[in-house]
Formats: sequence, structure tokens, C-alpha cells
Amino acid sequence: MNLLDLANISQGTLRGESSNVESFSIDTRTIKPKEVYIALKGENFDGHLFITEAIKKGASAIVLDRQVECNIPYIIVDDSYKFMNHVAVHNRNYFKGKMVGITGTNGKTTTKQIIANLLNSQGSCHQTIGNKNNQIGVPYSLLTLGNNHDYSVIEMGTSEPGEIKKLNTLVKPDIAAITNVSIGHLDGLRDTESIAIEKGNILNFWNEDGTAILPRDSNFYEYWSNETNAKQIISFGIHDDSDFKVSSIKIDVLNNLTHFRLRFDGKEENFSINGIGKHNPLNAALAIAVSILCGVETNSIKNNLTNTQLPERRLDVCKSLKGSILIDDSYNSNPASLRNALDSIDELKRKKLCILGEMKELGPNSQRLHQEMYEYASERVDKILCIGKEWSSCDSSDDLLIFKDHDALYDHLVSIIDNETIMLVKGSRSTRMDKIADKLKK
Repeated sequence: MNLLDLANISQGTLRGESSNVESFSIDTRTIKPKEVYIALKGENFDGHLFITEAIKKGASAIVLDRQVECNIPYIIVDDSYKFMNHVAVHNRNYFKGKMVGITGTNGKTTTKQIIANLLNSQGSCHQTIGNKNNQIGVPYSLLTLGNNHDYSVIEMGTSEPGEIKKLNTLVKPDIAAITNVSIGHLDGLRDTESIAIEKGNILNFWNEDGTAILPRDSNFYEYWSNETNAKQIISFGIHDDSDFKVSSIKIDVLNNLTHFRLRFDGKEENFSINGIGKHNPLNAALAIAVSILCGVETNSIKNNLTNTQLPERRLDVCKSLKGSILIDDSYNSNPASLRNALDSIDELKRKKLCILGEMKELGPNSQRLHQEMYEYASERVDKILCIGKEWSSCDSSDDLLIFKDHDALYDHLVSIIDNETIMLVKGSRSTRMDKIADKLKK
């Protein structure tokens, strides 16, 4: 596609010479030479103020919605956000490959990554950029979708009612999957039932050939099955009635692998996935179901599953100070993902420390949920070290220590670890527990 095509698709006007376009950027901090910079304006920022910086860093063209001084080709549009939507809709409508859509409270990015890796073994798979899964990120990811791709995997997130429905009209998946539903983002969605209804909007297919892939263990499985217009429903899970049934999960921390057995299509196979986590075999089962639907051979799936590079800071096993082991799960946190992380280290025969920041966006039940997760953690680890007032309100015993800041927590932690220690570091993104994790890495 070239700049003139983009201008016509978005009902904009091109100023300057047209040239071919390969990629886009909405952030001058990460822009690369020859990318087209899209100037977006939000409540607390205005991308138009960074156009000069984008040009200095080698942008090939600019998309803007108000006139500013610009000495390289630019497309002026009514609204830069609508520009992305127009191009996204165009690209999706002309895409001839297979489109996979994913949503769920936890595991979206990990599952997307696994699927993309498996599908790339037999074709070219386009995918969501990073974890950009909201009303900006989804159209932004679709800007680079083209018929040079055989597949596309797009994740969709939500923090308010109606968001999945909007995103689904852009993505129009041929295969739609839900990883799970649990407590999360309750500031915008009042309870798990609301979340399940919202996530279920991904199952409204635009044609009569849709396939839904659903978690058989979920309390909402029957609801989703009855609400979808899918031609075919495939289930995955530990439940015995699952079409892709997971069993015999074994975690090998030292080799950073999780082994499991999968029953599907009348046979049973052993698989291993890179990384640890008792929930990862379920993410892998979903991904394997998608891959089988797309014609990938079982042996190819086995070989590529162990080579999948999972997203950063999702139960990353790292060497740490004094010969200890760090499990960096600092990307984000909510009750379900914290429970998964604790389950993943439960059987390890070492001194286990849990280092936690707060879980955000839990609404009026936040203190109760923090108390429940403290109780869950205290049964599985030797010591819990925390930052945040929500943990301070817990009715606790001597195994919970609360610190005023990252430095105080880190200093105490270093004083008590040794070569028999395993540390789990986790917290919502805004708590910046990644700072502690990075200081602990050897």
C-alpha cells in the first residue's frame, strides 16, 4: 500500500509525493526510520506536538488531523483515530486468510504468541503488536494486515461494556476463542457475570462458518455455547468432556518447561511448552486447537511449542542473587493470575518468598480480594513481602511483611535470601514491581 491509497481509504488528502508504506508508529519514543507517524490526540497528550521529533527520527510521512508545519509528505484527515479505523476495516475486508480473535481475563497475549508461533510454521502469521488490544491497539495492529499473510491472530481486551463488540466488528474473526473469565477490571465491569457477557461478544460471527473455542472448565461455558452463532464449538480444559483435554501437568523449573498430556481427536499425545505455569498447558491446548483447525501437523506443533518465546515478565525463570531463583511475573496481576502463579510454584521444595504489589481495578471488593489472596498465598509460600495499603489492611500473621517502598523491600529481601530460595515477584503494572525484579536479576 502507498500513501495515496491510504489517503483515499481514509477520506484524507495527501500533501507531497506518494511512496510505499510498510509500517506505522504512534509513539516517537519507539519510532523507527521510514515508518509513518500517526499523530493522535488524547486527554493528556497530543501527538502533533511530537511531529518534529518523528521527522528527526526518520519518519517517512505523517498522518495528522490539524495543520502543522511539516516538511515531509503528510496525510491530513478529519480524525487520526478514524484514519486507523478506516484502514483497519479496509485491510480486514480484503484479507483472504484465516482470522483468529482471542479474548479473556488472563492469558490473551501468551495464547496469541503461542498460536502465531505454531501457525508461522506453515505460513505467514500476522498478529497483534505486543499487547495492544484496546480500541487504539486493535485498529493499529490491523494497519499492517495484508494478503501477504496467511493468518492473523488478534487479541481483544476490555475494561468497559460494549468494547469487545466494537472491536469484533473490526476483527471479524473466523475463529474466536475465550481463554477464561475471572475477576478483573471491575472498575468498569461490575462482576464476573458482566465480564462473561462482555467477553462473549467475540462469539458473534459475521458469517455462517464461524468456530468458537471455549474453556470447558468455565462456569459460563453453557451460556456462551447457547449465545453464539458459531457453526462449530470446540472446547478445551481439564474437564473430562473437553474436546482438547489437558492432564498430567508437570513443571520443570530448572529447565523452564511445563510438560502435559493432551487428548484430542481420539488420541493422546505428550507435549512440552517453554516456560512454567500450570495455566500454560490450557493456553497451549487452545492454541493447539486453533492450529489443528488450520491444518498444522501434530509433530510440527510439538517441535514449535517448546520454541515459543512467551511474552516478557510472565513467570520468567531467572538466576538471581546469592544463587537464588527469581520468577518474574511482574507484568500484571489480578486474583486469577496470582492464583495461577502460586499454583505453579506450590510443589517446589525450596524456601518460597512471594513479593507482591497491589492488584488494581478491583472495585469496591478490593480489600476483601487482597485478604483472600493473602490467605491463599500464605498456605503455599514461607513469607509474603508486600507494598501497598490494600495489603496493609489484611488480617495477617507473622508471614506477611509490609514495606513503605521498593527500596526498603529490596534491602530486606537481599538480607534473607540464599541459594535455596525461590522468589515470585508480581503486581499490577502501575505498582512497578518490575523494578524490584530487574534489581534481583543476576
